[in-house]
Amino acid sequence: MKEKIKAFFKDKYNIAFLVIIVIAILTRLLWLDKFPAGIHEDEAGMMYDAYCMAEYGTDRYLNHNPVYLINFGGGQSVLYAALASFFIRIFGFSLFVVRLPSFLFSILTIILAFLLAKKFLGKKFALLFAFLITICPWHIMQARWGLDCNLFPSFIMLSLYAVLSAKKDWHYILAGICFGLTLYTYALSYILIPVFFVALAVYLIWVKKATLKQIVIMLIPILILAFPLLWTQIINYLGKGTIDLGFITIPQLFQYRIGEVGFENVLYNLNITNYNNFFFLLFSAVNNPGFVLTEFGSIYYILVPFAIWGIILVARESIKSIKNKEFNLKAVIFLQFFTMSICILFFKNLQVHKLNALFIPLLFFCAEAISWIYKKKKFFAYMIILSVTITFVIFAQYYFKNINQKVGVEYNTDAIPLFHYLEENYPEKEIFLEIDAIAPYIYYLLATEMSPYEFMENMTMVQFMRRRCKRCPCGKLSFL
Repeated sequence: MKEKIKAFFKDKYNIAFLVIIVIAILTRLLWLDKFPAGIHEDEAGMMYDAYCMAEYGTDRYLNHNPVYLINFGGGQSVLYAALASFFIRIFGFSLFVVRLPSFLFSILTIILAFLLAKKFLGKKFALLFAFLITICPWHIMQARWGLDCNLFPSFIMLSLYAVLSAKKDWHYILAGICFGLTLYTYALSYILIPVFFVALAVYLIWVKKATLKQIVIMLIPILILAFPLLWTQIINYLGKGTIDLGFITIPQLFQYRIGEVGFENVLYNLNITNYNNFFFLLFSAVNNPGFVLTEFGSIYYILVPFAIWGIILVARESIKSIKNKEFNLKAVIFLQFFTMSICILFFKNLQVHKLNALFIPLLFFCAEAISWIYKKKKFFAYMIILSVTITFVIFAQYYFKNINQKVGVEYNTDAIPLFHYLEENYPEKEIFLEIDAIAPYIYYLLATEMSPYEFMENMTMVQFMRRRCKRCPCGKLSFL
């Protein structure tokens, strides 16, 4: 063991990678519950459900082990809340603890990206790829708050690492479990993952990286894990009501959002004159401070031309890989980017987080372009890396100085302290409040840590489905 440790630290690339991981931890863990301050409404909904699952074994609507959260009516994927509830049981209930899954899986993504790239493309490329993810504004920001879809890119990377490292049949079972769990990170994965998986499976068989038998072995756990989610879609489409099977609950949502997918959305999303078109969101030229800062973009504006050039280079390598029937990691990453981009174009009302499966491939393309320049002119490649590093330092300073002013009312900083104050000083009075939130009652539930049983006794279905809650569960507060 000592010899292995010594050998590890003798490798300069390993030392450099450890430095990268330290930077990643510091930028994502420091003041995790202070930046961003407050709690985003969707984060608050997930947070309360995680608390209920940890303390009572149900979500806020008393569903035991729900395969999907109802949240405010339109639904929310359950895996993040399940992970958060696990940490709550160990460390207690706090915003810092609830945000831990985002932080931990962001670090895991960097490690897996490094190992995967190192295995197939060498240490230098792997180090560059990991570095670009580590300093990426989008990746840093999504690691610092709790939203279900923040886990989606991490589980894609985990799934890719599992399948591309698989050698034995049980490895493919494990890879299938990873793909299946990915479906529980984000509702958009119901479309993105099947399309990508089919393309990936065909490619792996074509280049003889996997056999048909191994693909089938991998598919079995995916189908098993997908079945409860498929059942959820069926009962919501047919309006059959919540089904409690004892060990899991298939919930019926208050509103079913299947209408958000359609052919009519494609042209709109490709039209660069529209505010939230695909290209602006991909490089984040639109203002969405909860996910990216317009001043820096998703991957830094300085890297955009390299991302575009990298796409061309990787596409060329992918075509060559297919023609020669030779496996290439670049082809896998290109398949992910291409198939998921096509699917995303069909979604209505695009936002940055709906594109979150594309940013890791985008950084891979940047690494490919910089590597190509490095082979031609090392000096220029070093200058690019230096420029990006300086931009990262500027971003880090700007983020911790300005993010709490940038996010504004989306992250409600006042509601929970206000409820604490009112509970302590005016416990018996009826009070009218005006709070800028779709469902302001959620902050009262967090502040009081009310049990889901008490919540369901006092809150009628009509009240929490409305945009403006007339009364909170305590019966003392009315929202205007």
